[in-house]
Amino acid sequence: MRVLDYFSYSLRSMEERRGRSLGAVAGVAIAVTALSLALGIGEAFQEVFAQYLGRTLAANSIFVMSGVGLTDVDVEVLKQVPGVRKAFGVAAKQALLATSRGYKAVMVVAVEPQYVVDFLGVANLQEFVERGSPLPQGLGVVLGANLWLDQETGEVLHDIGEVISLRIGKQEVNVLVLGLARGGFRAMGVSVDDSILMDPETFFSMVERRRVYRVAVLVLESPEISASILQQVRALAPPRSRVFTPIAMVSQVKMFVNSLQTILTLISAVGIGVTALWVFDSTTISVVQRTREIGILKAVGFTSRDVLLVFLFEALLISVVGGAIGLTVAAISAHFLQIPVFSLRLKPSLTPMNLAFSLLLPILANLSAAAIPARAAARMDPVRALRYE
Repeated sequence: MRVLDYFSYSLRSMEERRGRSLGAVAGVAIAVTALSLALGIGEAFQEVFAQYLGRTLAANSIFVMSGVGLTDVDVEVLKQVPGVRKAFGVAAKQALLATSRGYKAVMVVAVEPQYVVDFLGVANLQEFVERGSPLPQGLGVVLGANLWLDQETGEVLHDIGEVISLRIGKQEVNVLVLGLARGGFRAMGVSVDDSILMDPETFFSMVERRRVYRVAVLVLESPEISASILQQVRALAPPRSRVFTPIAMVSQVKMFVNSLQTILTLISAVGIGVTALWVFDSTTISVVQRTREIGILKAVGFTSRDVLLVFLFEALLISVVGGAIGLTVAAISAHFLQIPVFSLRLKPSLTPMNLAFSLLLPILANLSAAAIPARAAARMDPVRALRYE
């Protein structure tokens, strides 16, 4: 028989048992949809999570911290290390913000304007602010989310254009609010919700007289070279400095996300197993009900191989039709399904590899399940089959 003949005969048999065939197709479609979306969500979550960690933890950076502080000369020396794309210092000092309810402890942070994007880990500075300017300038500052907004009541505590008072040691410093930051942002892994961003020139003239930085940030050309550069930076850093990179932490988190994706896929693949059992049961019932038909087919010249392929082609048709429907539903659902992750909206990433895996897995599972009763049908004695009642 030709391949087309097998398909034609299998299709006719499916039409005769329409109810059971439609049920099997629906089962395959549901399983393929679930598996495709699970793989897509896992893929998208992995991409977004890695991107988010790369920004918030500055995975392509090396940090140099010193108890006595780092000077501009120290930062410039570290900047000359091969593989370092840029280097900048971050100055910070504890202060007390005067509010209507008393004083609130805050951290005043100063970073050169051209490096604020790297410090905050954002693609666009406008993402950082709710209103106003994202950059401090002169006596103007940017307030963290917990400082200008009561997170419990939603009350606005400070607004743009307002003059606020900071107590730093024994002195009082008055500054102007230029920007109001959104909540949830982290700079190098540390929340900035309780921080005030200040212009470096203002910081070193009014807050800290010594021009030293608490930490120097070295942005690398690629995270892969961090291990080799780390040794050079340690050799050039001032004595008793602490040098570290968060890339190891990011790698561990990526491993966790990969494991999570695998578990999610295995759970979704259970549906494929259930569908395979359904196909096995359906094929077994079909073999029993068509025993006399099998005897007639063998009597008119069908070989055992022909009988085997007839039943396998039925399982293949069910898998292909159900898989096509499932992939279509998954593709449509992926356009509307959005899962909030961090400050982003995650949409399933249906890559060609994921789609191919979602289609091939049920085909292989269903063919394997149908092969058992199909082989029994192929081995059936035609004389006994014709006598079957």
